[in-house]
Amino acid sequence: MHPEKFKQVLGLPSAERHAYLVRKVADTQEVWGLYHDGWATAHAHGKVAIPFWPEAAFAQACASGGWELFQPRAIALGELLTRWLPGMAINGQLASVFPAPQGAGAIAAPADLLRDLQREAEQYE
Repeated sequence: MHPEKFKQVLGLPSAERHAYLVRKVADTQEVWGLYHDGWATAHAHGKVAIPFWPEAAFAQACASGGWELFQPRAIALGELLTRWLPGMAINGQLASVFPAPQGAGAIAAPADLLRDLQREAEQYE
């Protein structure tokens, strides 16, 4: 990715980064998390939030501080839709959608992210 595009996408407001993630994930059929002896997590609204990024480079850009040992790892869209998001809903967790190095991501209920991804994926069928 061109460095200028990378910078522009990271500079988008969180709602626009959410929309970018949904479009990109539906297109590439994968989402990215950070992994090191377990998946990276954060806290939002008193709950555990699992961060997701549309591309490895964006996840890598956030691998600092408490996540400095973490590496980007892909999650297949099918697995996200059938296992991750339903399991997160059962566990009372939230999704941190496309956090940026200098800012939080949009916080979404797993069911809302699931719905958004399913709607976008239908456009590709």
